Amino acid sequence: TLKGVLNVTQEEVNTTREELGTVKGVLNVTQEELNSTQEELGTVKGELERTESELQTESAQHNKTGEKLDTCSTSLTSTLTQLEGARTFHNITRWDVLYTTPYFNKVLTEELFQQLSSSWGMLGKFVGVNITEGV
Repeated sequence: TLKGVLNVTQEEVNTTREELGTVKGVLNVTQEELNSTQEELGTVKGELERTESELQTESAQHNKTGEKLDTCSTSLTSTLTQLEGARTFHNITRWDVLYTTPYFNKVLTEELFQQLSSSWGMLGKFVGVNITEGV
């Protein structure tokens, strides 16, 4: 009867209410997890932005260092080319003698000066001589 149908319907309503309460509990837990995940996401985004900023700064410094290195390399190559050109046999000057082993990076003492002077004096004896054989 009608009363029996109403009782069954009431039981179904009660069961549905219980299930609804359970679902609400699960929904609340899920909402808390979502909120926590959003907070973590915000933190991670902040860290990512800082890291990207640091990377851009480091990249700019790397580029500047590379440019300086290129400039130095070009300058060094140019200087080396000039030095090689200046050291050819026809361009040797008395200063170049001071770059040789006995004198380079040493204080020019009276003794070294005397050695150098006597060497130039000995070379004076060869003026007018044609040297035809290498050592």
